[in-house]
Amino acid sequence: MKLPTARQLQYFLAVADALSFSRAAETCHITQSTLSNGLSELEVTLGKRLFNRDTRTVTLTPAGYELITPARSILEQLKNLVHLTQRHRAPLSSHLILGIIPTIAPYLLPYILPRQQTEFPELDLQLKEDLTVRLLENLQKGAVDAVLMAFPYDTPQFERMDLWSEPFYLAKPAQVSAPKGKKSPQALAQLDDLKHETILLLEDGHCLRDHVISACHLSSGKQFGQGMGRTLGATSLQTLTQMVQHGYGATLLPHMAIQPNLLPPDITVMPFAAPQPSRQIGLVWRKNDARAEEFALLGRFIKQVCAPGMPPLIS
Repeated sequence: MKLPTARQLQYFLAVADALSFSRAAETCHITQSTLSNGLSELEVTLGKRLFNRDTRTVTLTPAGYELITPARSILEQLKNLVHLTQRHRAPLSSHLILGIIPTIAPYLLPYILPRQQTEFPELDLQLKEDLTVRLLENLQKGAVDAVLMAFPYDTPQFERMDLWSEPFYLAKPAQVSAPKGKKSPQALAQLDDLKHETILLLEDGHCLRDHVISACHLSSGKQFGQGMGRTLGATSLQTLTQMVQHGYGATLLPHMAIQPNLLPPDITVMPFAAPQPSRQIGLVWRKNDARAEEFALLGRFIKQVCAPGMPPLIS
């Protein structure tokens, strides 16, 4: 009996995910003709057509839909087989794709990368920065190995390792938050203060937006003051701080983003009175992954490197 090859299953899943032969070929780093030949051989082996193809669209046949789950499972087991045979090697000494969200990457990577090159020089670390929802989709598909992200976020299908809790701070234009020295920049902000502020948030799709709304109990637009939680198309914390600097409103920044060298001038950052609103930083990976011990080691490494390197709390 002729059996499908792992490469053919990889080609199949690439097309099933992209619904495009050209994009799938790019993902697999092969020519489109090589991809098409591999899939044709797979269809002959299985005796079923897997895709409907015309000049414009590619769709899965019923047989193609049925093959997705077992194909992913087979490839995952093959990967685990390879990792199991490599357990005798030093930890974190092979290829690893780490997903990381945009509200973490620019603040922690300057701490992580230099130390990783020193402590785990054989680790072939590949980074993929993207929004949480897409990173978790890629994690489920096996396109990334682990994701460094923020919680709360519903991830029951993955293993989760909490690293540390990170408080939020209120960032306001300095001339507004401390007029003529009447209010100390070190004064504590209150959650009730947000009802009277124009709060600027990242656009939909960024989990930090949801974290701020949840942590500060801003459950409806009316609770954002006149600004109603304006996003103004902001896709990064750096953009939000620029908006604050120029008087568009106030925003909430996580602890890792309040380093003085990262903030524009004329912004005052205020800690909140207890209980401080916060988010949880953590690492997730697929359940039953053969590299679970390595991922836990990576999580401990990130915590050791980044927690001491975080900017000091404002007192």
